[in-house]
Amino acid sequence: MMNRVSLLAAAAALTAVLAGCSTAPAPKKSEVPLTAQFANTPEGGAATLSQAPVGRFWQGFQDAELDGLVSRALQANTDLRIAAANLREARALSRFADAQLLPSVNLTAGAGRVRAPDYQGNPQSNNAFSVGFDVQWEADLFGRLSDDRRAAAADLLAGEAGLRSAQVSVAAEVARNYFELRGLQEQLRVARLSLQTQEGALKLVVGRQEAGRGTGFDSERARSLVQSTAATLPALEMALARTRYRLAVLTGQPPTALDAQLTEVKPLPGLRAVALDRIGTPEDLLRRRPDVRAAEAQAAAAAARVGVARSSMFPRITLGGTIGQNATRIGDLGDGPAYAYNLGAQLVWNLLDFGRIRAQIAAADARNEAAFIGYERTVLAALEETEGALVTYNRSQQQAQALYDAAASAERAARIARERFNVGMSDFLAVLDAERELLAARNQLAQSQTAAATSLVGVYKALAGGWDADEAPQSAMR
Repeated sequence: MMNRVSLLAAAAALTAVLAGCSTAPAPKKSEVPLTAQFANTPEGGAATLSQAPVGRFWQGFQDAELDGLVSRALQANTDLRIAAANLREARALSRFADAQLLPSVNLTAGAGRVRAPDYQGNPQSNNAFSVGFDVQWEADLFGRLSDDRRAAAADLLAGEAGLRSAQVSVAAEVARNYFELRGLQEQLRVARLSLQTQEGALKLVVGRQEAGRGTGFDSERARSLVQSTAATLPALEMALARTRYRLAVLTGQPPTALDAQLTEVKPLPGLRAVALDRIGTPEDLLRRRPDVRAAEAQAAAAAARVGVARSSMFPRITLGGTIGQNATRIGDLGDGPAYAYNLGAQLVWNLLDFGRIRAQIAAADARNEAAFIGYERTVLAALEETEGALVTYNRSQQQAQALYDAAASAERAARIARERFNVGMSDFLAVLDAERELLAARNQLAQSQTAAATSLVGVYKALAGGWDADEAPQSAMR
């Protein structure tokens, strides 16, 4: 028995030496060239929001309703719940891959009736009872199990980063829709105020016509302006309803659940200044963005699975045995003569499979290449999104300021036109033109203010949810 045990121990030691000899290719790093800084980062420029910690940018707007919506979305959003379930699956599979490196021990018990000839050839019927332990352990020859473990660990990292990426996206989507809701409310308020002013002007013109001091042309032009402004109200109300529905679904509720809560008209949240020249470099961005980390982990998992496929070309050794008791009567199972054991090793080597394994290896190589290309595509998309968000934000601020000045001028022009008409210094056509320009200017200003706020949300989303200049980003590009 000792010789067999020594032989088994020697075999185990040899396989332990050979274990972990992975044939997987090393995961590749992105080869996308990076610049020293973003092209659209303003030097010493400022945004319009207080500096927020990573992942909590919405709190900088200091709007309790927005905070509540984002908080609920992070708890109840269906996309986040799916991502969390996928992460739990990845964790379970990672634990399973870890356990594959360890022996499996099974408790066995059996009972049966056996009929067979004895040593003289006479048929005999006997009972057979057994109880014992079966032990199986696959030696990780050529790293099949360790490569599978590395792939599962990379999938787990990808799942964690995927959940983080989904959280960033959902928070940004809630904030964007919330700002659009407040912007639409402002547009609707402006349109209703303009409609009231225009209806008052219409009554004035009709009264002047009835008194013989006006013309039908002026009355019809005034009536046309009233109807045109009134026609914009249903479109704005429809957009408001759809935005409320979107916010409700984002927070995991039925579409109409937020109608009562969000019906009250409120202005856009107040914005404060923060320097955009402290957002770091493109390299910092790639370390910080969860979608890049997820793509990198997926590429690493694909590379490890190439090793799993390649290991099928080599032999597989399994060590194991059974230790237990065999007897013809249950009462004899505890006796010394009933003791039995079986220890040994099994080698399996596929010598002829007509190209099956090589086809699987080729498929794994192709998946590895596709995963790496997907990783680089994600890097390029992250850089594009960030540059685009920065340039959009910069230009939207300039546009908002110009439209603010234009709206102020249009309001002064409309007031002057009404005063000149009232004293008979000009006809009503000038008033109509001034009112149309004022409505257009106010509407464009409301749209530009909304765009300025949503563009800043886009910057935060591109930067992975905000930043803290004093906090070093966690590196995932090892």
